[in-house]
Amino acid sequence: MNTDFEPVMAAQFAALQAAATLNLVATAAANSPILTDVSDFSGLFPGLPMFGPGVVRGATILSLDPEAASLTLTAPIAAAATDAAFTTGFLTTGRRRQHWSQVKAQPALYFVRIGATDEEDEPFVKTTLEAEAWIYANSGQNPNAVPDTMLGCLERMVRRSFVPVGADQLEGRFTLGRMVYWSRISGRTDAWPGDQGPQAVAKIPIRITLLP
Repeated sequence: MNTDFEPVMAAQFAALQAAATLNLVATAAANSPILTDVSDFSGLFPGLPMFGPGVVRGATILSLDPEAASLTLTAPIAAAATDAAFTTGFLTTGRRRQHWSQVKAQPALYFVRIGATDEEDEPFVKTTLEAEAWIYANSGQNPNAVPDTMLGCLERMVRRSFVPVGADQLEGRFTLGRMVYWSRISGRTDAWPGDQGPQAVAKIPIRITLLP
């Protein structure tokens, strides 16, 4: 039985990080919501928060135009920038979860293990790690917006990281590169969208069944 949990947890966290933060290079004109000469559209979709030079707090992607290599934000950019670095997704990631009141750089994503379950599966014992992904977002700050929209987009980034790719597609399971039998989201996701205040939170249950 495989009892070395740490390599598995580290690999799962790395997979979440890869999906949680997307970097791109683009050009912006002052007082315009449009970014041009966008270097990469991989993983982008409307609703994701955007960060970078001149981008106002709370701005998200409104629409994408890959053919024109441009995207439009929900708010104009304050200052011009040429071939500047922009980021979308999460500003903070970690495996040591802090209370949201202590995390200034949001959106934030934390990944923690909360337990493990062993089941008899003769002649082996099947071990499943129980973990949680926590999402923090200040999406409730704008009283004219639906705070669950941004929270749902961030949750979508996390969920997309579990889609089987490559060899995993044949069996329909995400296996962390054949490190585990199956890593997936399983169970109830709890969400506090920020309707009663600025802070939105989601807790996503993750189950990782180890190889015998």
